[in-house]
Amino acid sequence: MIVLSNEDVAELLSMEKCLAHLEGAYKELSAGAAVNRPRSDLYLPATTSDGVYCFKTMEGGLSREKVVALRLNSDVIKWQDKGGRIIKDKVPAAPGNKWVGLVLLFSAETGEPLAIFPDGIIQGIRVAASSALAARFLAREDAAVLGILGSGWQARAHAKAMGGVRAIKKILVHSPTPANREKFAAEVEKDLGVSVDPAVSGESVAARADILVAATNSVSRVVAPEWLRPGMHVTCVKITELGDDTLRKFDRLVIHTKKWAPDNYITGFNDERVEAHDPIDLLTDGGKARAGAPKEPFWLGAPELKDVVAGKEPGRRSAAEITCFNNNIGLGIQFAALGKAIFDDAKAKGLGREIPTDWFLETVHP
Repeated sequence: MIVLSNEDVAELLSMEKCLAHLEGAYKELSAGAAVNRPRSDLYLPATTSDGVYCFKTMEGGLSREKVVALRLNSDVIKWQDKGGRIIKDKVPAAPGNKWVGLVLLFSAETGEPLAIFPDGIIQGIRVAASSALAARFLAREDAAVLGILGSGWQARAHAKAMGGVRAIKKILVHSPTPANREKFAAEVEKDLGVSVDPAVSGESVAARADILVAATNSVSRVVAPEWLRPGMHVTCVKITELGDDTLRKFDRLVIHTKKWAPDNYITGFNDERVEAHDPIDLLTDGGKARAGAPKEPFWLGAPELKDVVAGKEPGRRSAAEITCFNNNIGLGIQFAALGKAIFDDAKAKGLGREIPTDWFLETVHP
């Protein structure tokens, strides 16, 4: 078994490789040769003074690669109002002001553990690569201006990923904090060799963008419906960034999966499953707001990305269409596909630290 660091993962996982392996995984899922267990979030609101505690897991298995991956996060989460938007932050509460996120890779042939590594680098890349894979089928072929709302790690990953599927000649970025958008513009321009301009508003970004990416930590809407123009392609990292009014205006909508939100298990709900992305009200009132829990969204009938990638559903059908990839929730198969690619390359290149697999095996029947 090998243990890898985020630095090892960054060295091993190129965007080109990420796109190729994810495309294969989506085709497997569409063909019924892969399995995904949806994300589940377990909340213990009363255990920390810094926010609420959340234990998040998702899993996926691939038949061709013969692997299963478990991705887990042990988080302290805080929601706060900033300038009229609800912002979600993960608090680095672990010793040394750090976070806890892990990927565990297992053999589906023998059951043995193969690798364990942090989820930080793979997390950003797999979300952005899925968005870019969708853009390959949904964005105009001549799309050249990329607009990004947000200036964090997801925004940076999306800037790189979109350049892997379209010839991006200009990037526009808006963040509510001027210093953040200025820093993003300078650093991404240097990294990618593409002109990057900071913008004073999200609307000004949308007015010029062929591809518009919402990659923020906001759980409130950041893309207004009146910003949409013929020929645009829009994507997000969470559905709350778009909202129902915006989603209703797209000519062509593709969703990541029909499992629209995580299964939340919250103290005080007697093990009852609650589907919601950010169950803030349910966490703050001891469960009294159960009647107001989110209901299934209107867009569940839209085609899934796996079937667009596999050619079972069409992508963009005209240059004038306003298209959208609603990246509504992550999939465990993303970690299985990329985890196997990382593991194979690490073994071939001698990266990582080997530890005895036998430490994790047992002779007592479980």
